[in-house]
Amino acid sequence: MMEILKKIYKFIASMKFAIILLVVVAIACMIGSLVPQGEMFDVYRDAYSERTAGLILAFHLDDVFHSWWFLVLTGLLCVSVLLCNITRVKSLILETKNAASFEHAQRGEPQVRAEGIADPNAVFKRLHYAHPQKTSVDGKEALFAYRNRPGFWGAWICHLGIILIVLGYALGQMTLFSASVYGTPGQTKPIEGTPYEVTIDRFETTRNEQGFVEQYTASLTVRDMRTGETQSGTSSVNHPAVLGGMKFYQTSTGYAARVTIAENGAPFESADLCVGEELTVSFLPGLSLYLNAYEPDRYGTPAYQVLFFYQGQHNGASYIAPGGVIDLDPYTITLSEPIDYTALRVKKDSFAWLALIGAVLTTIGLFLALYVVPETVWAVREEDGTWTVCGRSRKLAPLFAEQFDRAVHGKPRKEANDA
Repeated sequence: MMEILKKIYKFIASMKFAIILLVVVAIACMIGSLVPQGEMFDVYRDAYSERTAGLILAFHLDDVFHSWWFLVLTGLLCVSVLLCNITRVKSLILETKNAASFEHAQRGEPQVRAEGIADPNAVFKRLHYAHPQKTSVDGKEALFAYRNRPGFWGAWICHLGIILIVLGYALGQMTLFSASVYGTPGQTKPIEGTPYEVTIDRFETTRNEQGFVEQYTASLTVRDMRTGETQSGTSSVNHPAVLGGMKFYQTSTGYAARVTIAENGAPFESADLCVGEELTVSFLPGLSLYLNAYEPDRYGTPAYQVLFFYQGQHNGASYIAPGGVIDLDPYTITLSEPIDYTALRVKKDSFAWLALIGAVLTTIGLFLALYVVPETVWAVREEDGTWTVCGRSRKLAPLFAEQFDRAVHGKPRKEANDA
């Protein structure tokens, strides 16, 4: 039984198993990005097919990042990489310690070797070892130098960073808060699911010569309805505002209409209605207006496309030009000239900091693994008074051999042989 458990532990702690899990988790994340999340069966059926929609719901592909199998995969990946790191700590400590040991350097064959050297200090200097240690071996005078011991830990730190990235991303997705807010300048809208409300103080769009929007910027004020405290900031495309611990992203813009309702010519109700929003008419219970689009009508004139619903049933549609009136005697509904509105996506990721730390550690680990290569060089004085200089590099042996050759001969061996 113990043998079986040891084999299971060894497999889970192996890099092979970790790589397999990493690939599977990456595929799952890609599926979660491609398949719309949180939709109903009808949406998936219309987009794909009835059978595919059934499979999406059966395997929880409609909510990948909260599914039990994704949590299990993420947990196993973190455990596997963590065990890989734990099992390597002892050997890394020993390897780091041995790199500073002249006795350890003597074991095994060196990667490079040069005999008959008259001035070993010159070789050390060309290799950028300023002060090699003086020691001895078998009664012979010796010099010894080493560097870049932190490079042993590059892969280990990189793996630790990957663990934190995976954990930060998974926990962030599981606890992610997201809400949408539409509004025009001057409007105050509640942020659903939070005790906050946001006021759009100002909204500006920059358009090119063709009339297409190039940039849009909103000045926002967020108010905590519990305490009354406020924070203000500016959000533009690719530059979200951070207010109340939440990020406010600009996702889109469009046109809105100021809807004014009057009775016998006397206005008594007014509201800004963005494209994609619905307004319930107060004077006639069950009647609502849905602003579907602002686009040219069949005559090419820009107009609002308004859908009418009565008691939840679609009851017709019409194009209404800006300033146009819907007559429901004795009431009238007037739609103003178009107003720019902003669509904000509000997000709060409580574990973004963890993924950020992981990214920093991964970068440091990659730098150490690729550019901080542990090297050891030593020289032993022979009986004839000349020196034998040897060296060893943990990796990049051909490059190290070329550098060593240049230090010994003043130029690469190939050029020396040609001469």
